[in-house]
Amino acid sequence: MIVATTTIILPPNTYEQIKEITALPHQPFTQGYTHTYELQGFPNLRLLEGVAVPSHNDGIAGYRPILMLHNPGNNYVIRGTAGRKIQACTAQQRGTLMILDIDAQHEVHSQDPNGGHGAWAGLVWGPDGKPLPKSEWEPEKVLGVAKEEFEKFLEDV
Repeated sequence: MIVATTTIILPPNTYEQIKEITALPHQPFTQGYTHTYELQGFPNLRLLEGVAVPSHNDGIAGYRPILMLHNPGNNYVIRGTAGRKIQACTAQQRGTLMILDIDAQHEVHSQDPNGGHGAWAGLVWGPDGKPLPKSEWEPEKVLGVAKEEFEKFLEDV
């Protein structure tokens, strides 16, 4: 479930620059739902890439800030799902910062059932790449701190 959003202006080629500093060599996305890469020199950030992901929860009472870096054809929508109720969201544009409640049901929906768009990519922030506990954080606080962290990172890269 997306619980807060804002927008960050991304410099050109941000996604390409981030792929160059992954701890393990970046590989084109080929299988599974998502891939996660640690970033050299940035222990609290992860590059997350994926395709359509079925509805699930992560079993962790926490929030995960995700900054959308790449959404080919604006095809993918990250949204909450709860039974038959689906969160009304539009495709996240490049630069959308969203706070995802990973304890709630959520999915990455592809608007093109045939695929072929390639993978989406987001930058994830959290202490050592971990989610922020709900017991210690409110969504708006997560949004503010994550925005500062992402903006500081973008200045350094």
